[in-house]
Amino acid sequence: MEGLSNRPRIVIAEDFVLIQESMRLALEKDCDIVALVEDGEAALDAVSTHAPDILLLDVSLPKLRGFAVVEKLTRTGSATRVIFVTSYSDKNYVERAFQIGAKGYVLKGAMQTELLAAVREVTSGGLYRSPLLR
Repeated sequence: MEGLSNRPRIVIAEDFVLIQESMRLALEKDCDIVALVEDGEAALDAVSTHAPDILLLDVSLPKLRGFAVVEKLTRTGSATRVIFVTSYSDKNYVERAFQIGAKGYVLKGAMQTELLAAVREVTSGGLYRSPLLR
């Protein structure tokens, strides 16, 4: 029955299919992956359709970049929490991500070891910043 599971419901927005698949594999044992999408517009549609707990989002996506996706979700009052999963380690990107409402920031290079921890932290109401960014 829906609503009884404590498994986070997740949409993965990543345009590189191999990374998308790695993310799915890293999380599927502990989370429900409700959609896999490859561009920013599809990410917005998937959040609207599935109302996931978490949106895992790349900064650089076709059609609509990750920051624009978060800004639109914030304007619509979406309860979905966003974790950026990206290769951009520049502190300006990290700061902007949190300023616009992201709840987490994970580097793709650390994804296998950090992604589940980030999902758990953000799902419980916290913020997650990759230790590699400190």
